[in-house]
Amino acid sequence: MDKLLIEFINTLDLSLKKMQKETGDRSGFSTLTISQLQYIDAIHSLGEPTITTIAEKLHITKASVTTGIHKLSSMGYVTKTRSKDDKRVFYISLTEAGEKLVEAKHQTLKEYGDFVNAALTEDEARDLEKILTKLVKLFEQA
Repeated sequence: MDKLLIEFINTLDLSLKKMQKETGDRSGFSTLTISQLQYIDAIHSLGEPTITTIAEKLHITKASVTTGIHKLSSMGYVTKTRSKDDKRVFYISLTEAGEKLVEAKHQTLKEYGDFVNAALTEDEARDLEKILTKLVKLFEQA
């Protein structure tokens, strides 16, 4: 079981990266790193977060987020808006290009899900969904 699980995780990782690269190449976003994609996902899910909020969500330092956001801003994917109440605080939001990237990623994941589901019977798909739900909860608690 351990060997099969490792093989599955490695295969899943490689095939998802391949699919993301193909989507990135088609949409022009292939120059982004995994970290930059994580920042964009966090911003999308949080709305207009602060650097601190992004750092807390991703469990990384504010300094790392600041550097990453600066780079994404210079690439045109995010904007920083200074708080009217506290001039030390900036709110981060996605630009139109950032939103397009999120849409492209979601489309890739949908295609990936369709690809996996096509290989399964309805019963297998239901069983897999139950297992994955259980695993996601486990990972979220860790």
